[in-house]
Amino acid sequence: MRQPHNRHDETGNALVEFGLCFPVLILLLFGVVTGGLALDRYMTVLQLGRTGASMMSRGVDFNSTQNKQLFLRGAADLGIDVNSGRGVIYLTRVEKGAPGTANDGLMVIAERYVVGNTAIAPSSVGQPTANIWPDSTNPNPNGDVRDRNNEPSAVATTPATLATLALGESMFIAEVYASADGILFGNVWGANPRLASVVYF
Repeated sequence: MRQPHNRHDETGNALVEFGLCFPVLILLLFGVVTGGLALDRYMTVLQLGRTGASMMSRGVDFNSTQNKQLFLRGAADLGIDVNSGRGVIYLTRVEKGAPGTANDGLMVIAERYVVGNTAIAPSSVGQPTANIWPDSTNPNPNGDVRDRNNEPSAVATTPATLATLALGESMFIAEVYASADGILFGNVWGANPRLASVVYF
């Protein structure tokens, strides 16, 4: 004879199974949300780098605060200001050192503009010493690098495959470093998580 089906037991089993699966589902939900936010922020960082390199190659004057603010309009969610904020952008023009100089044939930093907070990250392309900037007292040096053909600190670090410029040609590099605080669940990515993009144009 068949035993009658006890629906009360099935309800209890379903609650136990749900209780076991719920923490895993919550962790998956937080992972998907965090991953989506990080991807969105990274796409903004990447687009900002492309825009910066393109603007610099077209001769936009980044000495102008108005041009810097216009440049940053597309990155409001990154929290970067002209001289502060939660990120930094290095816009660099690189050229080949002049013949007969100390940096003959080497890639040198010819021009640099900085937008944002330099405490977030140093430039991966290089950091010429303060005394060869047009205004060495400015905490965010901007403009042409003086004596770049003889100053060892003006030599740029670029991938070897990109170091094929002819004399008189320029390469434009945009580096964007933005804090990832506020979009990550827990301390999964380390103590100071940041998103970075380097664009060569």
